[in-house]
Amino acid sequence: MGEYFVTCARMKELEKLSDENGLSYYQMMENAGTCAFTTIMERAQAKAGQRVVVFCGKGNNGGDGFVVARKLCETGLIVTVVLVDGRPQTTDAITNYELLKGMPAQIVDMTEGAGVAVALLKDSEVSPDIVVDAIYGTGFHGNLRPNASTATAYISRYRDRAYALDVPSGLAGDMKDGDPIDEGSAKVCTTITFHAKKPVHLATSAKEYCGEVVTVNIGITEE
Repeated sequence: MGEYFVTCARMKELEKLSDENGLSYYQMMENAGTCAFTTIMERAQAKAGQRVVVFCGKGNNGGDGFVVARKLCETGLIVTVVLVDGRPQTTDAITNYELLKGMPAQIVDMTEGAGVAVALLKDSEVSPDIVVDAIYGTGFHGNLRPNASTATAYISRYRDRAYALDVPSGLAGDMKDGDPIDEGSAKVCTTITFHAKKPVHLATSAKEYCGEVVTVNIGITEE
């Protein structure tokens, strides 16, 4: 019997059923971000004063990243959040973005201050202690756009200290061996996936991008 996993469509269905049965989408995001934060803190042996760069997309994966960034700020780490595709567009991600704005985090929008973002990403004098990839989640398909490619190149440069939320950006959640891969996809040391592994986590061709895959419980049950 093979290793347990769920397809991306099944995951969306489970989230919908959970929301209907009292575990809100907002609480799932909070649980996902909190579990990812705890995993990163433990594995990176992180401590106050260390520098973190969190790359966030405009969807719910970015929302998970905002939760992680907020909790890192609360723990005393020096956090820079990079908005890769601009401000968040989903309800819960917007809520968590607003919460983050009250924290001592530097926020850089690549769609507004591209020069600032590029300068940040090319700054070799200050290396980050931790990098978080929360750009694209399981629903990503196709090829990375320029801003995202700049971000994933930075993530991959520090792959020994980089953590992806659910799926390294650039990979499709349902990909399997033999499917095309954007070679610019993020490469990380650890991928933290929520509830269960997705098909991509079992693909041999994706291993060099995903690193070790850690599954965390965000409160979803399948009964």
